[in-house]
Amino acid sequence: MRLSASLPRISTNVRFSFETLARRIALRTSAAFSPELAGAWAERLFLTPPRPRYPATSALDLIDARAQLLEHKRRAIATWEWGWRDRNAPAVVLAHGWGGNAAQMRPFVHPLLAAGYRVVAFDQPAHGVSGGRVTGLPDFADVLSLVAQCSGRTAAVVAHSLGAAAATLALARGLQAPRVVLIGASLDVFGYSRKFARWYWMPEGVRTAMESAIEERFGVQWTELDMARLAPRIAAQALVIHDRDDRMVPWRKGAALARQWRGARLLTTRGLGHARILADEGVVRAASDFIAGRSSVASPAHPALPQPSPIY
Repeated sequence: MRLSASLPRISTNVRFSFETLARRIALRTSAAFSPELAGAWAERLFLTPPRPRYPATSALDLIDARAQLLEHKRRAIATWEWGWRDRNAPAVVLAHGWGGNAAQMRPFVHPLLAAGYRVVAFDQPAHGVSGGRVTGLPDFADVLSLVAQCSGRTAAVVAHSLGAAAATLALARGLQAPRVVLIGASLDVFGYSRKFARWYWMPEGVRTAMESAIEERFGVQWTELDMARLAPRIAAQALVIHDRDDRMVPWRKGAALARQWRGARLLTTRGLGHARILADEGVVRAASDFIAGRSSVASPAHPALPQPSPIY
């Protein structure tokens, strides 16, 4: 019984290893003949989300919301809204991260409804049931702004991982939201590009060509995506939540973001990692309290006494 139960996992891991190795070899080989062609291939690989998991469960998590479709670059963007009958209530927009979906943000819905907000979640392009095959940070920011605009008065954004980077970029570009909660924030696009290149054994010329192809696709310069430079200019009040055991985005990056963001507050958790943090009751409560103006989490620059760092 144990053996049969473990076979699918082994098979999946082996297939992933072979696919990764094949891509590494193909990229190295093509780089020797045409760095530009290899860069274009790497760009598509960089902008293709991983295969989704648990799609059936996700559908059930959204069944009690009003579903709608928006259009972005000829792609259908799926949205879900709770509390939609009260149009006078301000909206809180929930933004998932890379490889995620709207259902991951479900734990925040009912606490925010109870606090008097409408709640809107959505699937980013090429994620969940939204259209498209490739996407990236500029798309994430544009779609987040579109969803907020169509939701009416927006009180706050709760964003995870790359969704947090998108929220930062959208706010810097003019998104109006007084408060933002950034969970497992992934803001170092330069570092991620280098990490991606090392993972696929890319020569530096291919990585540079990949970045150039991404710039051309989205019409932005790579330096414009430097969230660390944008964060200090944003007026929105921010709560940064990060886990010490996050293996995807190290805790130090979240702490650095909280220091860079004027007046930001930092909540540190332990043992939740990068994904489980979204379902933690303490995290959900902290986010809801912060949005409602009841937060006891102190700014890392001005810690609450007598504790040298905030504990929620």
